[in-house]
Amino acid sequence: MAILLIGYDYTQARAAFITGAMATARANATDIDKEFAAVEAALRALAASPDLMRQDLRGFYEQARGLAASQNMLNIVLEDASGKQLINTFLPRGAALPPASVGSALRVISEHEATAISGIFVGEVSHRQVASVGVPVRYSAGDWPNQGGEVGALSAAVTVERFGALLSQQSYPEHWIASILDRDGNVVARSEDMQRYVGHKALPEVIRRMREGFEGGFETATLDGKPILAVMTRAGTSGWTVGIGIPLEVLNAELNRKLWLLVLVTATLMAAGLLVAWRIGNQVSRAIGALVTPAMALGRGEPVAPASYGLREADEVGNALVDAARMHALARHQATHDPLTGLANRTMFTEFLGRQVELCARFGAPLSLLYLDLDGFKHINDTYGHAAGDQLLTGAAARLRAELRKSDLAARLGGDEFAVVLVGSDAANTDIVVGKLEASLGRPHCIEGRELAAGASIGVAIMPAASGHPGAVPSAADLVADADDAMYRRKAQRKRAAAESLQS
Repeated sequence: MAILLIGYDYTQARAAFITGAMATARANATDIDKEFAAVEAALRALAASPDLMRQDLRGFYEQARGLAASQNMLNIVLEDASGKQLINTFLPRGAALPPASVGSALRVISEHEATAISGIFVGEVSHRQVASVGVPVRYSAGDWPNQGGEVGALSAAVTVERFGALLSQQSYPEHWIASILDRDGNVVARSEDMQRYVGHKALPEVIRRMREGFEGGFETATLDGKPILAVMTRAGTSGWTVGIGIPLEVLNAELNRKLWLLVLVTATLMAAGLLVAWRIGNQVSRAIGALVTPAMALGRGEPVAPASYGLREADEVGNALVDAARMHALARHQATHDPLTGLANRTMFTEFLGRQVELCARFGAPLSLLYLDLDGFKHINDTYGHAAGDQLLTGAAARLRAELRKSDLAARLGGDEFAVVLVGSDAANTDIVVGKLEASLGRPHCIEGRELAAGASIGVAIMPAASGHPGAVPSAADLVADADDAMYRRKAQRKRAAAESLQS
């Protein structure tokens, strides 16, 4: 396994090397497009010159000459659609200009009215290796003699030294060789021996890969025959290519140093691991053994207390067991409690009542069931909205809890219906509790700045202490039905009393 990992690491290191070189090449390609974009932006701004619109070529010449000097351009040329030069800032104003010539760049500008970026060429006037950027200029009929409405070109030439400066600004590792190639595979700039190779064609294999749109790394040789690992990428706007060559001798030496260092470290770690393995094994064994107790507690549904087991992984498992116990308790609470009021829900109420009925029947203890319905809930909910209704329900639930013992159970069965199980409460005690609840629930609730009253109709069903006749013991369902009927009778009674009070 160690040998496989070492081999894998070697492969990954080589891939990482290529990835890093590709990132550098892409950054260089972006810089190239930025240079062209800066020249294009300057030319488009110049094309909107008022001097040009007024056909003041003398003023436009001076403006273009100043722009060329400030933007590190060799010269700026204005041509009409026939290729005739109207100005050339490389020459003095009034000097003879080269004869008309329609090149591929001008054809692209004229036909597509788009920016054209050339490859490198020797300038006809400057006799220097340059590349040009041209933008279209259009005039209304008659602005140029015999060229009514046609598209001309405003172009700028930049020297290869400008691109060489881009490469010199980069902090390449020692022995790396970076090159910039135009779309035809001509060397535009090189980080080493630039003057020697500018204008030369790249190797046929490189040109072939350029035409195929290849981006990535491959092994080849430099123009002077040095074996290298080459990575290449293309600039998106200009279509030029940036290539970086890393001598294989340097690359392999660096990778081999890392490889042997990794072998040495691996062997050392394996030897050290054999010496301490028994200690680690004992520590893990103790930690896992200690986890059995909280795991069993979790299985029984009991709470699990946080603890340290002397091992980070075991501590994480222990913390996971604590979280699981907490989430289990929360899930049980959510499954058995009403989310709005926090009271028991119908499921928990039914289970609790059935269990208490069985216990009271077995031990002869009394039990009372109260069924409550809020009288004014529907009116408040319809009049003031559901938010007010929810506040009324939560307020009523809080008052229920305040008047009950811990051994009793209050539940929300749905809507504005509540139930209370009074364990061990006979008729007399139940009457006292009912009186307290009616008084407490009858007090107004302060909701959204309003005093809103909603009393409660309470129905009571009592399971008396056992009398020695088991057949007379009611079931939980019987108690619920009796308490429900009693609640409706109580509600009707309260409505009649309220109506009589209004009449009087």
